[in-house]
Amino acid sequence: MEKKHKVFLVITIILLIIVAIGGKIYMDKKSFNDEMVKVVKSNEAKKVYERTIKNNDPKAFTTDGVIQSYEVDYDTVKHNPMGGIMFNLIINDNKDYYIHVTLGKNNDGTLRNSSGGPSSELNDMLRGVNK
Repeated sequence: MEKKHKVFLVITIILLIIVAIGGKIYMDKKSFNDEMVKVVKSNEAKKVYERTIKNNDPKAFTTDGVIQSYEVDYDTVKHNPMGGIMFNLIINDNKDYYIHVTLGKNNDGTLRNSSGGPSSELNDMLRGVNK
């Protein structure tokens, strides 16, 4: 009976260690994701979005522009393995119209859109209007 208790104790300790490590990894990932969302929601990031949108549609947010509104698709926020934060801006409440953004930092620490571009559907609409 004593040997069964020792085996049970060892198995219990191993399981507790696995659960603790898994919990730590989960909490670290959640903290990292929360920090990315905080950056994406920042006022500095919103200025980057508006510049990016105006680069795609100079008349955005006016009656002559294609792009009238945008919102961040928080379900698409991910860490870019090359650095930065990737996600989509949904345009005019239509998930087919989006601009992919990768937020990065300039040498001075300010945010910039380091890559990305409009969906093919949005691009077609922008080209059709701007012909």
